Amino acid sequence: MEIFLIIGIFLYISIAIDILQTTLSMQGGGWLTSRISHLFWKFFLLISGRNGKSKILGHAGYILLTSIVFVWVFFLWASFTFILYAYPGAVEASSSKIPADFWQLVYYAGFSISTLGMGDYIPTSNFVKILTSFYSFTGLILLTMSVTYFIPVLSAVIEQRKLGVKLSALGNSPQEIVLNAWNGNNFERLTNKIDGISDSIVKYSQQHRAYPVIHYFHSIDPETTVILQLARLFEALHIIRYKVPEDTSPPLEDLRPLIIAFQNYFKVVSQVTHFSIKDANPKKANINRLYELKLIPEKSEILLPDHETKHRRLFSTLIYFDGWSWGEVDPKKS
Repeated sequence: MEIFLIIGIFLYISIAIDILQTTLSMQGGGWLTSRISHLFWKFFLLISGRNGKSKILGHAGYILLTSIVFVWVFFLWASFTFILYAYPGAVEASSSKIPADFWQLVYYAGFSISTLGMGDYIPTSNFVKILTSFYSFTGLILLTMSVTYFIPVLSAVIEQRKLGVKLSALGNSPQEIVLNAWNGNNFERLTNKIDGISDSIVKYSQQHRAYPVIHYFHSIDPETTVILQLARLFEALHIIRYKVPEDTSPPLEDLRPLIIAFQNYFKVVSQVTHFSIKDANPKKANINRLYELKLIPEKSEILLPDHETKHRRLFSTLIYFDGWSWGEVDPKKS
């Protein structure tokens, strides 16, 4: 019976660590929660046909959040059951004094964790009484931590959608963002907003680190989906930095807050996601209108540093695993 005791203790320690890391560490989900979330999302992508506009994906977030709590309860329940099963006669019927069998132990473990205290089965030793109290307190703590976890997660989801709407006002393509930023003399229409935009991106990044599950609260509207909007802004930033002539483009100091905000975003995303970055580079942004307006003097390729190329591939990967395509970042109509 020692094997059941070992399994029970292992399950308890594993799930306790996962709960603490997910709800309190502010450094992303625990090992189990992160991988379950990833597999869960891949399943939803599969049944939706990898269609970002599918309503199925729109329901994934709250279903996943609820499922995480059920997984925690299941493993906690299983750990208590295995520990009890390792001690024959640990629990008996209160009326007949007959030792509980396996399924009766499952029942006893369940109502103990839920703190219901039915009373039709009772522990037979002081050790089991203390163990029952310990698991009852654990169940109570789990319920409390789940509720306190839900509230900031849902708040972060609202902030995420606000950021998507905020960025959508800049333009529906990289070229349109650049055109809207240009007032005929400089890019003050954009640089005057950079501090606010940068703060919002940094806040979103840190919320993403603390609550990676918000990534799975999917918006089915491509016009306000935050990942598409971030990719568009990042592409527009490349155009302004590497394509627009130096005497026209804003000083690097004006763009630095946005550059740093994106650097922080890439760092966080690399830490909390489990996707392999695609090797293929996404298509360069359409800038034909910028040529026509002489904002860019000659047709030539945008030469990007290696780290920027890697970041574009990261965006392409994130967009793909969110059910979209790179064409949504730079629609042909732009």
